[in-house]
Amino acid sequence: MAFAEPRRSQALLLAWLVAVFAVSAVADLRALGVLGLLGVALFWRGAVRALRKVLLSAFPLTLFLSAASWAWLWLLECQAPEWRPFAALLARTSLIAFLTFAVLDSVRLLPALAPWPTFARLLAICLAQIHALRLLLSESALALKSRLPRRPTTRTLLLNSGGLTGSLLSISTRNAREISEAMRSRGFS
Repeated sequence: MAFAEPRRSQALLLAWLVAVFAVSAVADLRALGVLGLLGVALFWRGAVRALRKVLLSAFPLTLFLSAASWAWLWLLECQAPEWRPFAALLARTSLIAFLTFAVLDSVRLLPALAPWPTFARLLAICLAQIHALRLLLSESALALKSRLPRRPTTRTLLLNSGGLTGSLLSISTRNAREISEAMRSRGFS
């Protein structure tokens, strides 16, 4: 994976910001399709990886929320609502997620944000939080596997997810409080 130089990364981040802003205003399915094809053509090297990430993260969630909203409106109005706005929402969200994953795969954020120390600090804090929570999640999964004689079932994972979610929330809250206090003690308000 070849990363862009800091100046090129900054230009790519700015182009991403403009593209996300512009795409968020598009509601026509044909235009979103053309923009999607253009995005895949621009990021053809990492397109498969970015599309996979979209299909595993943003697409299912948006599909579920769109279908639930459509069904709720159908129940309220006693007639099937127009499906195109919901399809446009799904396409728009998927396109924005694709662009985001593709840009993140080709940009080194810390060098790109170096001219703006506040953004670089915020990024470092976010990355530290993500790392700490990911570590807790993987350690909890290993602990669960080590306590059971065979591979945990989906039911077992769901039953144990409540405690893990509570731990993740309490640790992230504690980390945020500590970071906030540390930043305040260094003169940040």
